[in-house]
Amino acid sequence: MSRYDTEDEQLDAIKAWWKKNGSQLLTVILVGVLAFSGWRYWTNTKSVESTNASSLYEVLQVSMQQGNFGEVSREALKLVQEQPESPYAIGAAMLYAKYSLEKGDTDEAIQHLTWVTESAEDPQLRNLALLRVARIHADINDFEGADKNLTTLSQADLNGAEKANFDYISGLVALAEGKEDLALQAFKNVVMNEDAEKNLMGLAHIQLDDLSK
Repeated sequence: MSRYDTEDEQLDAIKAWWKKNGSQLLTVILVGVLAFSGWRYWTNTKSVESTNASSLYEVLQVSMQQGNFGEVSREALKLVQEQPESPYAIGAAMLYAKYSLEKGDTDEAIQHLTWVTESAEDPQLRNLALLRVARIHADINDFEGADKNLTTLSQADLNGAEKANFDYISGLVALAEGKEDLALQAFKNVVMNEDAEKNLMGLAHIQLDDLSK
């Protein structure tokens, strides 16, 4: 017997976990990519602006961690507007999207993430933004919007960690749409992915256990 009485309860439970922890899983990718992109940007420009952007981004990160991002949100927007070519502007936009989600403004979050998908030169940053947009659409039951972003991602050259997140989100969407066979395969893909984050792999195992009952 499933640990949930209905599929809706199962989906609600997994959404609650994903809403709380999903961004942390994807942030692991963001931190690594921004570190490399920021270094490359600095070596290419070696300007005061790039150094200031790096310092400001660190402030934005700390503010987000301390729960007072709203106090510096204008600085985040300023960084995006004044140095849009900087990878730190991309990071600032993604932090602002997270802030928007926390205050319940999904449209604003999607707007900032869409800007990232259109502006980021690094394909990993574009993929990360697309994954987050797909997740938001899935969370608000906009499965058409989620499928659109997942279709775009299916044509991208995803690395192992990105593919794991792609498959997991795909599984959630398929499960919500009642496509259990597709959901089953998607969660199996996560479990078989050696690059999948451990917590994500554990969630996929739970989904497989429930689908097999």
